Amino acid sequence: MASGFLEGAAVNAVGNVVSNGLIHSYSHIRAKFASSRNLDENYKQLINEKRSLLATKEYVDAEARTHRQKRRTTYVYSIWINKVSATVAEVEQLTGKYERKRLQRFRIQQRSRLSEKMAKMCSKVVQLTEEGRLPTGFLEGKLAEAIIEVRHTHDIEGYPTLKSSLEMILRLLRKNRIRGIGVCGIAGVGKTTILQNLNNNKEVAVLFDIVIFVKVSAEQRDQKLQKSIAKRLLLDIEGIDDDNMIAGLISEELKDKKYLLILDEVVDYINLNQLGIQNNDNGSKVVLATRFRYVCKLSNVNIVIELVSSKCSSLPLVIKVIASSFKLKDTAESWRDGIEDLNKLWPAIQSQGLKELYSFLRFCYDELEDEKQKKCFLYGSLYPADSKIFTDYLVECWAAEGFLGDVNDTRKYQNARDRGYAILEHLINVSLLEKGKRIKDVRMSNFIRELALHISSEDPECNFFVKDSEESAELTTSQAWEQAKRVSMIHSGLHVLPENPSCNNLFTLLLQKNSNLAKIPPNFFEHMSGLLVLDLHRTEIGKLPSSLSKLTSLKGLYLNECKFLTLLPPEIASLQFLEVLDIRGSTVKFIPFHIQNLVNLRCLRISYVKNSDGTESQGQKTDSNVIAMLQKLEELVIEVDSYNHWCNGIADVIHQVASLKNLSTLRFCFPDSDSLTDFITNNSQWKNRKLNAFQFFVGCKNSKLRILESFEHRITRYMKYYNGRSEDDSTIKEVLAETDAFELICHNSVTKLSDFLEAASLKRIRGWSIESCNSLSTIIDSSFVPLSNSIVGNNMTTLGNNIDYNDSASNGSILPNLEQLYLKRLLNLESVFDCPMQPRSLSKLQILEIMNCPKLTRIFNDEAICQLSRLQKLTIKVCFEIEELVLPKLETLVLNDMPKLKNICINKSLAWPSSLEVLKISSCPQLKSLPFRKENATSLRFIRGEQDWWNEMDWATTDDDDIKWLQSIFVPQIQIL
Repeated sequence: MASGFLEGAAVNAVGNVVSNGLIHSYSHIRAKFASSRNLDENYKQLINEKRSLLATKEYVDAEARTHRQKRRTTYVYSIWINKVSATVAEVEQLTGKYERKRLQRFRIQQRSRLSEKMAKMCSKVVQLTEEGRLPTGFLEGKLAEAIIEVRHTHDIEGYPTLKSSLEMILRLLRKNRIRGIGVCGIAGVGKTTILQNLNNNKEVAVLFDIVIFVKVSAEQRDQKLQKSIAKRLLLDIEGIDDDNMIAGLISEELKDKKYLLILDEVVDYINLNQLGIQNNDNGSKVVLATRFRYVCKLSNVNIVIELVSSKCSSLPLVIKVIASSFKLKDTAESWRDGIEDLNKLWPAIQSQGLKELYSFLRFCYDELEDEKQKKCFLYGSLYPADSKIFTDYLVECWAAEGFLGDVNDTRKYQNARDRGYAILEHLINVSLLEKGKRIKDVRMSNFIRELALHISSEDPECNFFVKDSEESAELTTSQAWEQAKRVSMIHSGLHVLPENPSCNNLFTLLLQKNSNLAKIPPNFFEHMSGLLVLDLHRTEIGKLPSSLSKLTSLKGLYLNECKFLTLLPPEIASLQFLEVLDIRGSTVKFIPFHIQNLVNLRCLRISYVKNSDGTESQGQKTDSNVIAMLQKLEELVIEVDSYNHWCNGIADVIHQVASLKNLSTLRFCFPDSDSLTDFITNNSQWKNRKLNAFQFFVGCKNSKLRILESFEHRITRYMKYYNGRSEDDSTIKEVLAETDAFELICHNSVTKLSDFLEAASLKRIRGWSIESCNSLSTIIDSSFVPLSNSIVGNNMTTLGNNIDYNDSASNGSILPNLEQLYLKRLLNLESVFDCPMQPRSLSKLQILEIMNCPKLTRIFNDEAICQLSRLQKLTIKVCFEIEELVLPKLETLVLNDMPKLKNICINKSLAWPSSLEVLKISSCPQLKSLPFRKENATSLRFIRGEQDWWNEMDWATTDDDDIKWLQSIFVPQIQIL
């Protein structure tokens, strides 16, 4: 099959690079207009088709009675009848909805959606009727041999590039020597659309006896894939749990058939033989689509093709122009030369496609619920394509622009941000924005951004002036500056600003990430009285000009990481409406005195720094009470650079912070638990459970929060406790009851965590890291008895998902919401979980990592193993004393530097088979055998380890077939997967 992939690599031509999102804009949106007008007609047709289906059912019922002695006939008949019953119920639900609402006024969106559903349902009903009208042989099992199941997809007749790719696949399918074809490309380039049209193609129905189309999602395991194939073949597998038996049924069903297996969205290697898909040498084929080159083993030239698709933003009208020249290029050198030419010609080529596509995106834009959503969407196009846009920052800019409503005493800033996050979620749901790799950022694709900029160019309320990276700095003198309402020159190589631009209409000015921008002209802000957002993040400016005082409307000022900025001028006191000030990472003195005049400030982010000579910053004492005067503050972030200097005189700062009565978000460093006690005792927001988000660093300064970045959903309450003592732990326990993620580092005396936690509730904890606590001998042992009614801070706002804080069923359970546990450098740790486990204990644990625990001998007892139903990844490294490892049900197992490990055992009390997918082993020289066989590890995709270790394996107790299978999935460690 692999050689076929190489020969089929040509499928990934330029024509393959067409966006699914674009096709949606072109065909689906146009269909919405038509379907809205056809609602009444579709209703009548659906009623008629239902009558025809019920008439056909009566006929099939009569025929089935004469064939009921045949098991296969009965089975096929029952499947068809069940389909009919379910479909009739769906039809009646749709028609009932229409009848109830037809006297009301439908919105166009409601009409189009209902009409589309009826049209699709008509097709489904017609197909079922046709199946029932097949000759009598239908009841003999011919339904299982129906060649194709039509997939609903977009018509590609009007897209030459898509069509040419489909034709290329068809040509390859006609060649007997090709077994497998791979279609590779980035997300959204049209792979699924091509495969769906391939499935529906009439020629395919002639070439093959049966076509099997399966969408292989990232979450779908081999078991589910196998069942999907069996379902397509109408195999009776109900009650069969043996994967090998199902594989045998599939193999028997296909042995005399020329089949085409189409697999969409493949993310890794699939062992088809193991599923029952055998190579029967009769012209059967496999076509798969994937984003990953290694799955198809494509050549280097395809990397260049991906560069073209990225540049073209997946616009087919643009690709059509480019493809005419690129299709004649045969070598990598000629492709690279073509890319260079494309860079030069891009602006002209780009404009050809945008005008024709504009009307379709405009419909998506018009479908947004209100003007605020539209403005928020267009605002996102101010940032470079595919760049990370931090969600907190974006929402703050929306708030400053007034898109989220007014911010005043009755409707607080946090409420406006909540509305912003709701809009952000909606824009993601409708695919106008995309989630970033991390939970706290989003991105706008080049395709969407170009069209959004086109919309904004026609809207006088927007009037953007946008120049991206590598644009000429000379453009800063353009008259467009003076006409624009929003200017973005992010990372543009900018180094000179206009001397005195007349920008009275300007609302937003984004100049961040220009490392050559070191000076702002004295009169630069003179005519910008309407400016709302100013971002100078990561520029080289050394000071702000006196004309800053003219920015009397400014609401958001970002000076973070301006490392040469040493002070804020007195003119900052003129910014009476400023709501957000961020000076983290600058060298501005701690809590500048002038900030006290910013009485409307809602969010302050600053850094505590020392002077260049290492002494304490001047003005710290004279600036006392500055924070206390900012009583509208809702968010305060103080990052610490010089920890020792920070600890001197911290008591006064803590009292000021504690006095803030509207505080809802706080990031703060406490020198010790006593200072933390001082804060929580005196802060009304904490006592009233209104501090919705916090990051507390006790006994240490800020550091990178790795544990927070690994969660799928946002962690809002975090505490790091460093160098603690048992006599200081009472306050820590109180805060821990309100904490989602906790890092315990270098505690001097704790021997087991069950003593440390005592009465503190463990039910809230989702992430837990324990590091360098060298008195710790166990995490939780048999002496620990959790309280059945631990007190939890239930009044606080919760952003996490599926957390059972009040669930009575979890009373008495241990860590019922813990998702991730990290144990590092615990030199005296001997066991992890060695205690009785109540139901739901550890029931959500997904990741367990244990590193550098040289005395550890035992990880789980039997009770703990049985509770770990969701554990996916287990990593154990540098644990010298473990000789035997009993495994729970896992997906990934990583073992490293365990010189005494001799045995890996499978827990017999669990439903073990088919969970483990990835096994990585290194520096485990005594491990000479593995317990994995075909029948108990059906999902195992690869074993990675040293070749020398693998050569020394003992196969004495392993069957020949299992040895052959294990050898086939072994990958030497030096290879990159």
